[in-house]
Amino acid sequence: MKKLPILEESLLFVFFVSFGIISLLTMRYVNLEPGIKFASLTALFHIVLVILSKTFRWFTPFQIWKFLFPLSVFLVFPDWFLSDVLGVLVFPEDGFFKIGTVSGYMAGLWAIPLFILVYTGIKLEERSVSIIGTCLWVASLSLVVFGGAEATSWMLNSWYAQNVTKVSGMAIYVLIPEMILGVVTYLAYQGFSQSHFLIQMSIGFLIMIQYLGSLTFFYLLIERIL
Repeated sequence: MKKLPILEESLLFVFFVSFGIISLLTMRYVNLEPGIKFASLTALFHIVLVILSKTFRWFTPFQIWKFLFPLSVFLVFPDWFLSDVLGVLVFPEDGFFKIGTVSGYMAGLWAIPLFILVYTGIKLEERSVSIIGTCLWVASLSLVVFGGAEATSWMLNSWYAQNVTKVSGMAIYVLIPEMILGVVTYLAYQGFSQSHFLIQMSIGFLIMIQYLGSLTFFYLLIERIL
């Protein structure tokens, strides 16, 4: 596999660090409704990433973004199912419009952590890490990234779990499905990154179905059987 340019790697690192700092400052000091802040930051991520990719002619980051954007939209449906059907996930009123029972910014927010996971997998494979080793690393990073989001989201008046087993604010039943989501998304990108966009959208829909199914299975296992 062709190695990614050092400039790309370095600037992407700077971009994510800068975005993280801006996000922290915005959530802490900007006096707006939480949903407006989340939506603005999500839009900022997508716009700046695309601008950087086009300006510096970054093929891989743009391909990852293009693959993940429709998937991010599709992932509203599992959240909708959890919040409206099972009633175990809550999106409080936050000043932004909702898609069903899900805050609208979630349609773009999913792409941010998934970009980190897919890009990390590519970097590991570039360094000749085995496919099994890469998947284990991506799964572990998924646990850290998504687990951290689950543990802190309620502090930001975003989403929170209810009526399920939790540790430090994290719903236990979602952790394994989120690890699987990270690995499946990485593998799907590697398999279909060069496919037609309509095929990529179809794969994104299938990933969403897989994630929804794993959520319901582990909810049944942990909350009802065990």
